[in-house]
Amino acid sequence: MSLAPIPSRMLHDTVTLKVCTGMDRYQEKTYDEYTISNVHLQSNNDTIKRANDTEVQLKGILFVDARKSLPVYDLNALQEESLRNGDTMRAIVTDASGNDAGDYAVLVVDSLPDVPATRVHHYELGLV
Repeated sequence: MSLAPIPSRMLHDTVTLKVCTGMDRYQEKTYDEYTISNVHLQSNNDTIKRANDTEVQLKGILFVDARKSLPVYDLNALQEESLRNGDTMRAIVTDASGNDAGDYAVLVVDSLPDVPATRVHHYELGLV
């Protein structure tokens, strides 16, 4: 027995994740892009305290279902790759009508488990 996926009626947005791959010869950051459909952007104004005692206010949380959001990527690995190459991952969100819903930096990626199973149920991306 596992948790039900996020309801389809909530998953109406699309996100393009920009993962930093390094620098070009002009010292400009280069990115790979990954587009995921069937996600949900929820506005948020929580304040997170970082490890270096700074506080950051989130602008939104992006919900990515492990079954219904397609294609499926390991978002923790993408964030780690982006950070290793010099920048946080970026999220460009488009709503169901095709309107731009925002360009955000991904502050944190949380993978929430499907209890009692051991796979990921969904990801929550903290956006600033």
